[in-house]
Amino acid sequence: MNENKMNENKIPKFVTDLTNYLIAIKNLSKVYVTNMTITIQQFLEFINVHKFKNKYDSIENMTLNDVRSLKNSDIYSFIFFLAESQYKINSRIVKTEHLRTFFDFLYTIKHTIFTEPFKKINAERKMQKKLPNYLSLEEAQKMIELYKDSDDPIKIRDKAILHLFINSGVRLSELKNLELEDINMNNKSFSIIGKGNKERTGYLNDISKNALNEYLNIRDRLNPKSNTLFVSKYGKKMSSTAIEKIVKRAYKRANIKDDNYCVHTLRHTCATLLYRNGIDIRTIQDLLGHVQIDTTEIYTHLHDENVMNAMLGQSLAKFMMADVESFCA
Repeated sequence: MNENKMNENKIPKFVTDLTNYLIAIKNLSKVYVTNMTITIQQFLEFINVHKFKNKYDSIENMTLNDVRSLKNSDIYSFIFFLAESQYKINSRIVKTEHLRTFFDFLYTIKHTIFTEPFKKINAERKMQKKLPNYLSLEEAQKMIELYKDSDDPIKIRDKAILHLFINSGVRLSELKNLELEDINMNNKSFSIIGKGNKERTGYLNDISKNALNEYLNIRDRLNPKSNTLFVSKYGKKMSSTAIEKIVKRAYKRANIKDDNYCVHTLRHTCATLLYRNGIDIRTIQDLLGHVQIDTTEIYTHLHDENVMNAMLGQSLAKFMMADVESFCA
């Protein structure tokens, strides 16, 4: 079963009902819902072959009666199939949770199945957390000082973008959608609409505030046609791709060559520096907009007294941590 082709296949209406519910009601991202849909398609294809002996030419024709006939052993067979197909444990756990959501929707929300197939399905052992990529302190300094003395409007804009990523830990989608009215220079803060349309506050330390002020002073030179904070050289709202290119170009100019570094690396860098310098994990959770503390706790593996003491003597650590502590006290 080729996952890349699977999402091209049509799906039963009860799967479409789930995707609509997750996006419209639960406010989950389209990317997450797409990945879940692929898992459900994969599961239904597996069931069609191994339980129903290719009863259907297309899983689009599968019915809720087919789903009602499934047993715990069918679900375990699929999980075993994933393991036999060399899916890593993290992928198996994610796919199992996708199916758990699917069956829970049919049972609890739609009331179209009458038993809970997942009630006795045990989750695999706790997901192995993949350590995020993050910049070293030296690399982070190179990035924020890259356009330090430039008077080019584009580079001034790019400098402000890099500062917000590294010093505030915003996501790409959050930065892209920031508007002028979201910024409060007096309070050195800004409003962020994060995942699930949840609002939180981001903070500007002095060096980030200066970089943003410098950009705002030249923003009109880009002939803005949008109320978004960051605009393209044509004055339009910037796309995610355009911002990604800015970050990739900055890595190259700073001579940082790790191919695994991306925009999200800067968010991880912010969190890592905060945690290494003694900021409480709950505070970091609030700043990053994590719903679950488990998501934030991935950074606790980085705690090392010797590293922390070394970083406290560095300028980047000083101007980041003092401001965050003052806002979150």
